[in-house]
Formats: sequence, structure tokens, C-alpha cells
Amino acid sequence: MKQKRIISFTLILALLFSISGCAKTNEVQQPVKAIYTPGTYEGSAQGFGGAINVKVTVDENKITEVKAEGAKETAGIGSKAIEQLPAKIVEANSADVEVVSGATYSSNGIISAANAAVSLAKGEEPVSQAVKNGKYVIDAIGHEGTVTVCTMFLDGAIKSVEVLSNNETQGIGTYAVAQVPQRIVEAQSINVDGVSGATVTSNVIKLAVSEAISKAGGNVADFSKKAAEPEIVKKEVEEDVQVAIMGAGTAGLFAASQLLEQGVNDIILFEKQDIPGGCMPVTYGGLVIADSEIYNEWGLGNPFYASWDNMKAGYQKMLDASGKEYNPDFPFMGPMFKKSGEMFDWMSSIGIGFTTLGSRSGFSYPFFSPGCYEGGSGFAMEFLVKRIEEKGGRIIYATPVTDLTQDENGKITGLVAEGKDGTTWKVNADAVIIASGSFAKNEELVDKYFPEWSGHYFNTIESVTGDGLLLGMKYGAGIEDMGAEVPGFLASYDSHFELAFMHLTVPGIIVNINGNEFGNIIKKNHQMMSQAKADSANGDTFYYIFDEAAAVQAKDNEAYGFDTYKAIFEKGEAVHYNSLEECSTALNLPNLADTVNKNNELSLAGQPNEWGRKDLPYIETSNGGVWAIRVDPNVYLTTGGLKIDPSCHVLTESGNIIPGLYAAGDVCGSVEQKDGVTYGYGFDAAMSFGAIAADTVASELK
Repeated sequence: MKQKRIISFTLILALLFSISGCAKTNEVQQPVKAIYTPGTYEGSAQGFGGAINVKVTVDENKITEVKAEGAKETAGIGSKAIEQLPAKIVEANSADVEVVSGATYSSNGIISAANAAVSLAKGEEPVSQAVKNGKYVIDAIGHEGTVTVCTMFLDGAIKSVEVLSNNETQGIGTYAVAQVPQRIVEAQSINVDGVSGATVTSNVIKLAVSEAISKAGGNVADFSKKAAEPEIVKKEVEEDVQVAIMGAGTAGLFAASQLLEQGVNDIILFEKQDIPGGCMPVTYGGLVIADSEIYNEWGLGNPFYASWDNMKAGYQKMLDASGKEYNPDFPFMGPMFKKSGEMFDWMSSIGIGFTTLGSRSGFSYPFFSPGCYEGGSGFAMEFLVKRIEEKGGRIIYATPVTDLTQDENGKITGLVAEGKDGTTWKVNADAVIIASGSFAKNEELVDKYFPEWSGHYFNTIESVTGDGLLLGMKYGAGIEDMGAEVPGFLASYDSHFELAFMHLTVPGIIVNINGNEFGNIIKKNHQMMSQAKADSANGDTFYYIFDEAAAVQAKDNEAYGFDTYKAIFEKGEAVHYNSLEECSTALNLPNLADTVNKNNELSLAGQPNEWGRKDLPYIETSNGGVWAIRVDPNVYLTTGGLKIDPSCHVLTESGNIIPGLYAAGDVCGSVEQKDGVTYGYGFDAAMSFGAIAADTVASELK
């Protein structure tokens, strides 16, 4: 009976397979329906820097090629998304791919544009939709953290755009906050020009409005038409002035203000950007001064910075011990620090505010109010601009200087400038001051004069392209200190957000690609940062490791009184891990646990580490987890430049004065280097030598 059942079951299976086989033989194959109409389709969307255009090529069922273009996306950040995402979209056969870390806005722009192109390939026509009336509040991440923008729509139009709150850089981002919203309303488009020099904030405002349009049910493309360009009317202007200044950054503004103080009233400054200030607003705000009455009034002893005699003796002792060759008379550094003290006293007298000395443990010298990295430099810059204009000085914006003029005797007699509005300026001047900044953003010049830094990112403003250096050289100026040591500071890896004081305000350690420490981040930090970047043993990969207590200090530091670094948490660049092991595994830092444990042992024992760093931070790992942020030591200045004497005359290679031509600031490179000392105080140098140039010019015009 059992055998019969088995046989019957087998026969049934055979019959079923037979029927199945017959069915397959008779089945009519249905053609697979095509997903796309073959061809190439285009889509566009708002990226971080501007419009991103994407071309998507498809066959009937697959995405075969994607090309993305976004000329205004940030090099080294948004450009990574443009390079990487097209291949990912082809591989996934879908535009819905993961964003590139650190390039979220650019990635989302590419994805949106690609999706628009894919929709066209599917035969889906875009539908224009009216935005709903109302206010839409959007948070976007700017350079310094959250920027909150309110966009109001009425009857299908943008009624108003208002930045409700922001922490953008005073004197840079604040110009964009003041100007870009109205441009959007007037054009009824997010595709408007940003403020040159304040690109990041300009773009973030446009992105927030773009998101508001979507949130209101509208189509971003309907508000993305190119704003009408103002008509450019070519005209020529010729003027005679006493002094023409190339550049309205730190050196140029202090030169102008001091000329006006001394009765030289007919002056004109030409600035290539839309805004003044150059690098001044991004400086930390401290003034290292000497021989100011403030130290006598302070009554807290005789600090190192109280007098040039103190400082000179300190420098000589340090340099003698190092064996480094230097000029013991310090013909550049002496005037720099003494003039810095003089400028502090003058600024205090005219209404520029400073922090109270001793009010914070980090304030051993004056800081522009309200304090370190709190916008004080920007406020001071804006004050100087208003003072210069009120006293009759003129600043011509968006007008780069393109040439100098010279007579048959070799005297510089003026300059030529070309405005973006079509105006050509020919200015005849008794004196010309070049104050145009470094050449850090000119790759060709960096390749030539600082080849070891070829291809490296310089963390500074985009306008410093060596224009003044090249013009000076064209008319016989010598150059010096090319190839000198270049300074660096710490920045976040993803957005290049400056973290120059992190080693002072956030107790922690920096490790390299293997999770190892590599130097003393407290002593000679500028030098150590650039050396770490150049050392291939570090694998060009760095992380700052700190604990929960340090995270609190990062967000609001008591010693220096600033909360600027809270931005790394808002941006998501600082990442929390539940344990040291989790952090080590996630970041592939094999030696991290050993490094932190060794640091903690030395910290508890009160001993320095092998590089001489004292007062080591104890990093708590068992309670609260650890924090890590990928950081990058960024160089930021080319320390070589025009050859000058201590009075700011521009010199030929052989040391002769070029009549009528003066220079101050970073266009001259590092003034400390001219004395044989490593760069240290860039703001003081630009401020002081701008004022010294004014003194020289004023005395020689009499």
C-alpha cells in the first residue's frame, strides 16, 4: 500500500510538470514595456553656488550617461558632487542616490536636476503650480551655522524675503543679508547675482527661498529665470587726486584713514569686490600692541606685550636659542608693534570699541568688541569705511585696478581701473599705494613661487589673486621671501570652517590617518599646522578628538567668550560616538584607543607628551562617549611679496626706490620674515604698515 502511494504521487508530479511544460510551449511572450524614450534630456536646479544643469542620456530601460555642470559650485566641495554623482546615478539607474558628504546642497541640486531630466525621459511634462499664500520660515546652514529666512508669497509672487536670524561673519555675510533678499524680490527669481566676497551667505539665502517655494507647493523652475542684467554703458573717467589706493582691505583702509587724519583729503580707493574689508572681518580680532598707555593704566604688572623693549628682548632670547639667523635690529617688527599700539590708542579715541583687558583669561591684549571671533573686526572695518567716506574719501567697488601709469623718469603717476559697470578709470595721482593682498588664490603664481603648496587649498578670501604683485613687478619692483615658511590653521574638512582657536578653547587632541598624534598643537601652532599638512606620513587625514565636557566648551567658551564653534555641531561636522571603540572603527583609526589612553595617563600624571605639550587634556571615554570632527590644517597666506623698505617705499630688486609707489599688507608678504622671523601677526602687520605708508606719503607730499 505504501509503495502504491509513492508511485501515485510520482505520477501526479510527472503529470503536473507535463502540463506545465505544455503551457510554457503555448505561452505568448509579451514585450517588456519601455520605461524611457531614448535620447538625452536636460534638467536644472539650484545648487549651492547657482544653477546646476544636468544632461541625462537613456535607452529604453536604462540611464546610460549623466553629465553635470555647475560652474559656480565651490571648488573642492561642491565640485566633488559634480565629479562623483553622475557615475553613481548611472550605476543605480536612478537619480535618487546618496549625497556626497560635505556637499549636501550641491548634491541635492544635481539630484533634483537629474530627476527633472528623468521625468522628461518618461514623458512626464513639468506642471507649473502657483505657490500658496503665506509665510514660510526655512533654516539653512550658512558659513557660521544656521541662517533662518522667512519668505512670504502673495498672489503667486514673492512678496518679501527676510533673514530673521543669522551668525554670518560681520562685514562679509552681513552684506549679503542686507542685499540679496531684495534682489530676489525685485527679480522674482532666485537666480540673481550674489554679493562678491560674500558668496556663501548669498547662496544660502537663495537656497532657503528655493526650499520655501517647494514648501509652498510651487515649482522652483518658475522662480529660476535669469535676472535681467543691468545695461553696461561704456564710459571713461579721468581724475586727478593726491593718493590712489589699490585695495580696500585692512592695509588700504588704515592707509586711507590715516591720510585723512593728516590732511590728505583727495584720496580714492579701488576695490575689486562688491564689499570692503578684504581679510579684516575674518581675523580673530586681537591686537598685539606695544607702547600703549593702556598697559600703564591696566595696573596688572608689566606683561610681555606692554612695550617694544620687552618684546624685542623676548624675541632675541628665543631666536638666539634657536640658532636662527635674523636681524637683531628688527627694522620691520619694531615699527609694526609700536604703530599697532598707536593705532589702538587712536581707534579707542574715535569710538571703536574693545573688550575690557583682563575680563577673560584669554584677553592678555585688546580685542575688538564684543570679543574674539565675535564679529568685532567686521564692526571696526565698517566703522572705518563710514569714517573714510564721511571725511571725503571715496571707495569705488567692483572695480579692479588693471594697470599703473609711469612717466619717462620712472615715477609712478597713477593707475587704471576697469569697473564691472563699464567705467574705465584713469586716475592721475601724486602717490599710489598697493594694498591688494596676497596671491594665495592664484594657482599659477603659487606653482611658481611656492611649488611645495601646488594644488593645496588656501583658506582665504577669493579675491587675493596677486594683481598688485604682478603690477608692481611689471613696473620694476623686486620680490622677496618667495618660498618662505607658510602658516596654517585648523579648519573643518567638509566646509573649511575656520577652527584656528580650537586647540586653545576645546580640550582635545589631533590624530592622523592611523589615529596617532604627531606634534605639539599648542606651541607654534601656525607652523605645526602647515608642517602637519605637508608631512605625507599623516596621510592627509586628520581628526580632532574630544569628550562631552569639551563639546560644551566648544559651543560657548568661557576663556575667550565666543560661541562660534557651535556651528560645527549645527552643520553636523562634529559627530558623537558612544564609545572610543565605535569611533575608532567608524573612522578607521586603528591606533586611536592607544593614543587616547596614553594621553590620559600622562594627563593624570601631570607630565608632558613626547612633543613637549604640557597640561594635557583628560579625554573622558567611559562616560558620555567621544566626539570627533574631521579637520584639515589649511594654509592661508603666501609669505613672499613685493620688496619694500620699513617706510613702505616699493623697491627694485637692487634696492632702489620706485618713485611714487608704495605698498602695505599681504602684497608685501610677511613683514616678520623680512627680519628673519617666522610669520605671526598678519592683521597687525597690515594695519600698522597701512598707517606707516600713510605717514610716509603724507610727509613726502608736503
